[in-house]
Amino acid sequence: HDEFLIESVFLGQVCRVRVGHDGRGGGCGWYLDKVLVREEGQPESSAIEFPCFRWLDRNEDDGQIVRELVPAGDGVRLFNVSYHIAIKTGSVNGASSDSRVFVKLYGEKGDTDKVILAVSDNDLRNYFETARTDIFTLDTYDIGKINRLLIGHTNEGLRAGWFLDSVQISVPVHGMQYMFPSHRWLCKDEADGKVEVEIYPSEVLEIEKLINYEITVVTGDMRSAGTNANVFCQIYGDERKTEILALKSRSNNFERGTTEIFKIEALDVGKIYKIRIFHDGKGIGDGWFLEMVDIRRLMMAMVQIEVKREETTKKDKKKDKKKKKKEEEEVEIIEELQEVVETFTFPCNRWLARDEEDGEIVVELLTEASEELEMNSYEVYVYTGTMWGAGTDAKVYITIYGEIGDTGERWLRKSNHLNKFEKGQ
Repeated sequence: HDEFLIESVFLGQVCRVRVGHDGRGGGCGWYLDKVLVREEGQPESSAIEFPCFRWLDRNEDDGQIVRELVPAGDGVRLFNVSYHIAIKTGSVNGASSDSRVFVKLYGEKGDTDKVILAVSDNDLRNYFETARTDIFTLDTYDIGKINRLLIGHTNEGLRAGWFLDSVQISVPVHGMQYMFPSHRWLCKDEADGKVEVEIYPSEVLEIEKLINYEITVVTGDMRSAGTNANVFCQIYGDERKTEILALKSRSNNFERGTTEIFKIEALDVGKIYKIRIFHDGKGIGDGWFLEMVDIRRLMMAMVQIEVKREETTKKDKKKDKKKKKKEEEEVEIIEELQEVVETFTFPCNRWLARDEEDGEIVVELLTEASEELEMNSYEVYVYTGTMWGAGTDAKVYITIYGEIGDTGERWLRKSNHLNKFEKGQ
C-alpha cells in the first residue's frame, strides 16, 4: 500500500472517491484493491474503506481507467449511474481528430469532473474518425436531469482539429435520452478557434426505463471447472422477465475458483423468483462448473432509524448526596423511505457440460427462499410428417410457456433415436 497526504478544505463526511490514471506508459493497466481515507490525526480505526477490487485497464474488465468508489457495503456498484455517450464526428473533409476528447456533464443534482473519453464501448480503436460514431460509458454518481454538456479536446497530435456533428446521451436508469446538436469545428485554425464548447440539449426523449442489477457468478474450485464459452443469463420476476443478458467483459472470465461481478442494466422484473443461466458451448474446454449466482438490486423500503435524545435529571442533593447526575437515554425510532440493497442467492453446484452429469449446458435456478416452486421435467414428443422430404438435419429448438413463466429456448438434443426428426418418426 502507498500512503499520501492531501491538503484541502474540510470535506465533512467523506462519501465518495474518484480514482483513475491517464492511461499512458507501457503496462499502465492497474488492479486496485481498495482506498482508505482518514483525517490526519484521527485513529486508523476511523478510516473509511472504499473497495474496488477491479482493473483500471483498457484491456481488462469493462476497459475503464477511472472509477468512482463508494464506502464498503453490499451492492456498491448499484449506486452509480451509467451515462452512455454517443459522439458523431462530421463528414466534412478533415473532420477527424487525433486529439484526446473530454466531456463534463452538468445536472440538476451536480456536475461531473472533466473526464477524458479513453475507452469506447464499440471498441473502434482509432477514435473520432470522419463520419463515425464512437460510444463511451461514463459511470458516476446520479447528477439528475442533464442541463448542458461541455465537450472539447486537448489539442494534441498532428491532426488535432475536429468537426463535431452531434452528441447523444442515453441514461437508461432515468429512462431519458438527450440530443445535443453541434455541427461545428473545434479547431484552433477554424471558425472561432475554440477547442471546447458548451452545448444545450435540443431534444429530450423518453426511452425504456431500466434498473441496475449486480450479478455475481462464482465458478467452482475443481479441475477443469472454468470455461471459455460465452455465458448468458435471463432473470424472471413476478412482473416480467429480462431479455437474455450476456455476461461478458474484456477480462478472461469464468476461470477456476474465481468470482466475477457484472453490472447490468435491464428491465425491473419485480420480485425475482428464478434465473436461467447457460453458455453457448463454444471454445476449447467449454464445460463449466457453476457454484452459485448472487443477484443484487436497489429497492425503496421503509427503514427504521434510531434517533437518540439525551435527558439529564438532577436528583435532590439533600435527599441523596451520593447520587450524581443521571443521564437517561431516550431512543426514538422513526421510519424513513430509503434505497436498500436486496439480494437473491441462487445455489447451483453442478456442471454445465456436454460430457458431465446430464449433459446439459443450461440450468434453471431458484432462490434459496423459494418454497412455492419446484424443479420439474417435461417429456416432449415430436412427430415428423410422412410426406417426401419431411425430415431435417437442422437443430430444433422448443420453448414451453405456462401460467407462471416459460422454459426459454431449449435445444432438442438427446432423444430415443440417434438420427432425430426423420420422415414418419
